[in-house]
Amino acid sequence: MSHRYRVRVLPERHELEVQLLLDGAAAGPLRVQTPTWVPGAYGFMKYGRDLFDVQAFDVATKAELPLVREGWAGFLIQAKGAVEVRFKAYAFDPSWGELVGFIGHDQALLLATHLLFAPGLPGPCRVEYQLPSGWPLHHPSGAKRLDERTFEYPSHAALLDAPIVAGRFEKRTREVAGVPFHFVFLDKALGFEAKLEAFLDALVRIAGLCREVFGSFPFEDYSFLFTFDPLAKWGLEHANATTIALDEDLFFDDDSWARGLRVAAHELFHAWNVCRLKPAPLGRPDLERGSFPDALWVSEGVTRYYEFLLLARAGVIDAATFFANVVNYWRQLSSHAAASRVSVADSSRSTFLNHNKYPGSVNATIDYYDAGMLVAFDLDAALRLAPARDSLDAAFGAFYREFAGKGDGFTHAQAAAFFEARVPGLGARLDQKVLRPGTLSIVEALERLGFQAVRGKSRVLGLVMAEKVPAEIANVVDDSPAAACGLAPTDVVERVNGFAFKPKALAWAIVHEPKVELQVRRGSRQLTSSAVPEAREQVQELRWAGSATQVEAIRGWLGQPDFAPIAGERFSLAAFENFHGIQKVV
Repeated sequence: MSHRYRVRVLPERHELEVQLLLDGAAAGPLRVQTPTWVPGAYGFMKYGRDLFDVQAFDVATKAELPLVREGWAGFLIQAKGAVEVRFKAYAFDPSWGELVGFIGHDQALLLATHLLFAPGLPGPCRVEYQLPSGWPLHHPSGAKRLDERTFEYPSHAALLDAPIVAGRFEKRTREVAGVPFHFVFLDKALGFEAKLEAFLDALVRIAGLCREVFGSFPFEDYSFLFTFDPLAKWGLEHANATTIALDEDLFFDDDSWARGLRVAAHELFHAWNVCRLKPAPLGRPDLERGSFPDALWVSEGVTRYYEFLLLARAGVIDAATFFANVVNYWRQLSSHAAASRVSVADSSRSTFLNHNKYPGSVNATIDYYDAGMLVAFDLDAALRLAPARDSLDAAFGAFYREFAGKGDGFTHAQAAAFFEARVPGLGARLDQKVLRPGTLSIVEALERLGFQAVRGKSRVLGLVMAEKVPAEIANVVDDSPAAACGLAPTDVVERVNGFAFKPKALAWAIVHEPKVELQVRRGSRQLTSSAVPEAREQVQELRWAGSATQVEAIRGWLGQPDFAPIAGERFSLAAFENFHGIQKVV
């Protein structure tokens, strides 16, 4: 046993008090550290920021050992053999809870990102959780329970992958194909008692649909850990569980209901796709220096595609909403200057730079979630339109069985070779979509499915306005009229053509006025910029132009037996949901 932890929860202080025994340490310098990132959260984080009172002792002599901080995540100990490390960690930041957990006055979410470990000591880990008297504990599968509060994990990676809830929570359990699903709620929201069973019914349907894609469940049981805390922005997958923040109005607002189920579908699908089917080198991640896959678009993009497809099959959204989201993901991506500059593979490799939006992101990077979703849709359409009438369901299930749990993981080249063997020409198509910038159009696939993509000119200024501060410019497309007149991210628009700024006023002026004059505040300065909007072509709507055979094919694809469009029927493109944020260019 290389790592033995005793983790004491101190709710009144919102802290953990930790003792770590490293019984396999050799004489000489020993490095202990926290991770700098974890799979699923692709960005370097200051996981060591909350640690304090770090001390090290020689187990044999009880003498304190010299210890010095090394880098932003580690400590160097001059060891002579087995070492005991003691430290404390503060843990009360709900917005960071999915990454490091939190300690409340009567409940806790425990994660191992706050626990120091020794990278040079592989092997199983044992943790004893010392909880306040009377606190119950819910632990997901994946660890061996030695007693009521002690668990053994096969590796440090498995320990990092185990979110634990203790103290106050409410739990419901359902079975799907004989596998228990635990639904753990840290708190409640209006309508909880009235609508909870319906919510769980929908989650059970989605779980069954996931199983149909892959053929079986890869876990002994699965835990959904939910909160309604408005400060939490959770949505993180684990091999046998997920932590998710739900909207407070989930139970009485249709959009929030669908959004909550969509995030749940996304995170559950990850139990197969990324938690077990890993792009290289995530099979053996470097938790200090980072790991940079070229096929992360498979992990997140295919999963994003299925989050919508599963909701359609579960009857949560209709076919029109499914196709509207596909079109809008493409319209958003293609309106960004980076779409013609950055490949999907490069977006995957640069995940530590582009996981979050930032000023200039529309010009320098594309979102591998969104781009990968479009690649997945194109793949599914190509498979279904092939002479053999294949599907992404069947192909991806086979891909999972071939590559899940294998070494460092799969590469893009292996994915392309797999699909080429399945349908000749599909690997080359995948290479084109993933390796070459500006090739993600989905119009051809839609038209082959029976839709007519109606194009038209739209006037564009080239601004992306901030979601939380509508008057603030979040991004400026660098080949647009807005860039030509010097507007920049963080400028605050105060007046539009002489009148007070309102989002609808700006949108109207771009469409109807020959010139748009914006008065903006940049820091303490007042600036005036004037630009002529540019007319750019885009898909304005979808119309049905297909056959009865195509209708039947889409019914089977989406699990929508009521899909029955008539010739010329228009499909609204209003629906668009993206929990990474919609960057609409106006």
